[in-house]
Amino acid sequence: MPRVRFVPLGKEREIKAGTTILSAANKSEVPIGQSCSGDGMCGWCRVSVVDGLGELLPPGDLEQRLMKEKEFLPNERAACLAKVKGDVTVTTTYWGHE
Repeated sequence: MPRVRFVPLGKEREIKAGTTILSAANKSEVPIGQSCSGDGMCGWCRVSVVDGLGELLPPGDLEQRLMKEKEFLPNERAACLAKVKGDVTVTTTYWGHE
């Protein structure tokens, strides 16, 4: 099963493939900013993928629109929409590190 690592927090979670980063974070008690309850509207759950970008499923239409609207960098994904298929490591400025 894939693992999601949260740096610099030092936490990680083994999850089922197809689980979102946000769900893994919630199960790991890792705070991720959000205001839309995971509906892919606000972009506050933006995370930087430090390692394993290819281990996420490609962004769907909703995430692509959000990424364009909020000007995500190439290594950034919306935690509420990004689904994991393999091991990934993420961080966010929300945790005071990028």
